[in-house]
Amino acid sequence: MKAIPGYPAKKSDWFWCIMGCVWGAGLLVHVAPFLHWSHARTPAALIHWIVYLPLSAVAVLAFRALLALAPEAPNESKNVGYISRLDHLRFFAAILVVMFHFYHGLVPLEDSSQNPLLTLFGEGSSGVDLFFVLSGFIFGLIGQGKIIHYGNFMLSRLVRVYPLYLLGIVIVMAANRGRFTPLDFGLLFLPVLNLDYLPTLPGFGQLWTIGLEFQFYLIFPFLMAFVARHGARYLVGLMVLGLAVRGFYFSDVGTVRDISQWSMLGRFDQFAIGILAATWYFRRGQRQTSPVHLGLAIMAVLAGLQWLAVWGGYQRGEKSSLWIIWDTVEGVMWAYLVVSYLTCRVELPRWWDQLLSRLGQLSFSIYVFHSYAMYWALKHFASTVITGSREWDAVLLGLFICVPLAVLIALPSYHLIEKQFFVFRRKYVEPLPSSVSREK
Repeated sequence: MKAIPGYPAKKSDWFWCIMGCVWGAGLLVHVAPFLHWSHARTPAALIHWIVYLPLSAVAVLAFRALLALAPEAPNESKNVGYISRLDHLRFFAAILVVMFHFYHGLVPLEDSSQNPLLTLFGEGSSGVDLFFVLSGFIFGLIGQGKIIHYGNFMLSRLVRVYPLYLLGIVIVMAANRGRFTPLDFGLLFLPVLNLDYLPTLPGFGQLWTIGLEFQFYLIFPFLMAFVARHGARYLVGLMVLGLAVRGFYFSDVGTVRDISQWSMLGRFDQFAIGILAATWYFRRGQRQTSPVHLGLAIMAVLAGLQWLAVWGGYQRGEKSSLWIIWDTVEGVMWAYLVVSYLTCRVELPRWWDQLLSRLGQLSFSIYVFHSYAMYWALKHFASTVITGSREWDAVLLGLFICVPLAVLIALPSYHLIEKQFFVFRRKYVEPLPSSVSREK
């Protein structure tokens, strides 16, 4: 999939994106009573649905008019060409995280399933791992054969990520004033130092990943400089070193789960694997591959997550030695999916490509604010019965209620806050001088 310019914004794009979410959610809400035999099948639900259609369209048009008042800001990166399928994958990663939290709002964390599709959502926290691999991949593409100017790079990442992070922190502080000390208030403004504290934030525990992202940003320009000098084997060497460190801690204390999951001692492998995947993708000239690879990658992801659930996963597998290698395994399977999807020769319909691209642009806002969608959906629909299966009801309600609501909540934060800071991003790469040689 070649890099292409960002799609030109059309007034109808966001309207149909929003209407798809609103009507999809409304369909399940109004027609759910007809999907289960235990409910009385009265025409009232269908009447409500008929009335709901035009009213929701009017409401969304008004919402779209409100968004139009936001000042425009450039969306395209100054450092890499736009690849729409990367936004598709970002949206998929956001869906996994939203579904994981909503699914386990109805299904206990300890429960596991033999159905790989249910396991995909039950272990949907793996969407975070996909985000880390995508970060490594995108920056790996940007840094191939380039010099990275550290100051401009950090400024660009700060204005890209920090505004939404800061908004989340301000909301937490305002809603929980008696819980935090002035020192807490100051320290939370530095996410790179608060990886243990961030997961405890009410409604915004997911911000812990921002701390790891910033740690990666701090070292990324150095990594690419060392890779330019020593080749990809440098990253492989760092990953082997990380495996050795995790192995040491496991032999010493009998568990390495938390070290692996909550720190760069484990998560570094996923960033590094993303960079290695980008190197392979770049050197192949983005040549297209058979859709068989995409099918195999999907099977690998489903099988890997099923394996994770079988040996206990995070909840029941604390003492497992598999945590020594799991982040590496997970990074490899997601990297295979990323590359096989980007290079798959099957072309998507343009309307579908554009829709997923628009939704992918919202992925960070969805990730930051999806707790509001989850709480509302659980409050009003936790007792809704559709199929009679608690697990499948959780999946359907999550996909048709919680995810669309998360998209709707993300729209104003993206347009009014996140996107407005794009204008401050800087170009931070330039070609590497030909005189720089790699050590073999």
